[in-house]
Amino acid sequence: MPQDLPSFVDRIRKECPEDFVMVTDEVDPAYEITATVVKTEQEARKRPVFLFENVRGSDFPVMTNLHASRPRLAMAMGCGPREMQKKFLHAMENPIPPREVNTGPCKDVVITGDAVDMGKIPQIVHHGGDGGPYITAAISFARDPKTGVYNCAYNRLQITGKAETSIHLTLGKHLWEFHRMAEEKGEPLQVAFAIGVHPAIALGSLAIGSIDEDETHIMGGVFGEAMEMVRCETLDLLVPAHAEMIIEGEIQPSGRVKEGPFGEFTGYSLGAREREILKVTAITHRKGCVFYDMSVGHLDHMLLSTIPMEANLFRAVRSMIPSVTAVRVPSPFTCFVSIEQRLKGQGKNAILSVFGADLYMKRVVVVDQDVDVFDDRQVNWAMATRSQPDRDILIIPGARGSDLDPSTSGDDGFTAKWGVDATAKPLLKDFTPRHHFPEDVWNGIDVKKLLS
Repeated sequence: MPQDLPSFVDRIRKECPEDFVMVTDEVDPAYEITATVVKTEQEARKRPVFLFENVRGSDFPVMTNLHASRPRLAMAMGCGPREMQKKFLHAMENPIPPREVNTGPCKDVVITGDAVDMGKIPQIVHHGGDGGPYITAAISFARDPKTGVYNCAYNRLQITGKAETSIHLTLGKHLWEFHRMAEEKGEPLQVAFAIGVHPAIALGSLAIGSIDEDETHIMGGVFGEAMEMVRCETLDLLVPAHAEMIIEGEIQPSGRVKEGPFGEFTGYSLGAREREILKVTAITHRKGCVFYDMSVGHLDHMLLSTIPMEANLFRAVRSMIPSVTAVRVPSPFTCFVSIEQRLKGQGKNAILSVFGADLYMKRVVVVDQDVDVFDDRQVNWAMATRSQPDRDILIIPGARGSDLDPSTSGDDGFTAKWGVDATAKPLLKDFTPRHHFPEDVWNGIDVKKLLS
């Protein structure tokens, strides 16, 4: 399949024209782009892809909100919306290594040395109170200094100078570990960032696994073929050949800079902190490049990250409880799991599996297979009628969590975690029966006919 962003957007415009909105009037990159996305969703209940053709202060048009629709993401994966988790699990379990090519569209324009100027990139400020312009859709490509295995992730970059940004490295995550290894040797860490990519690449970058799992291979698994990659201009790294833009740089081995405040996915604006420094060594981009921006904390961000997260958690729970039936991540730091519990205690085992698989997870609710985890009302019903607080709530104090959680009171991710075993005790087959109807009566009622 085509591996570039423009081809995928063209498909949306042809097959789902109502899902694409082009804005020709000039927009201010400070607040107006993100506010347009949020207000359209709130007032019109619509989540189209936006292309802002005329962005004040930059020659690059800005695209956003591509990932704010499950059907669009399913289209990118070549499956239906209900098959996305299965398809992503298949990609994780059947990775395809990338293929190096000599060149690609991301090399149409090459800017190095003194010509590098981050001020020419759209200076997008997302929410009131943000510390300055941010790049939010930069996918990092870096290699483990020991093994050479690639790690990819989204890392926010605050533009702080002509050829400099700060970078937010999530504590305990793989890129943070890579930088610590390099820093111990007094060496910079080479890292390149792809901006404006096919959603299959974006999804693959968010796969959560062990440090020796290479996300570039998972991207190939999502595509169903090897991803084409090209060598950087100033770094010994490979990057997606069909990206709209590549930013090359080195995270410095010493020194920190004030970063933030920034409105994150939690819905809160976290205060300024000291973060690592990225020195930009090159910018390359496609001729006619569209700059992609992600509306952090809104559906463009939340839906994209949820699909890989749910697949990884399903895999983690399945390794301990083969009878797991569904996993859902409904909100930040939260996971709902349904299992067919065949042995007493498997509900709590499922809770521990989730906590062990994802650093960010803080609250887990486990229910029986007869409860639909995609229906909040049913999950709440199970918590109310199948659990007792003194028996079924598991609290784990003093654990590492997300450094973006404002409730940690400045402890930078040092948190407590809790799980609720809302499965029927001792087992569902022995529990008080639910309401039910004779099958012939239920099947004999034609609701469509009654309401027509």
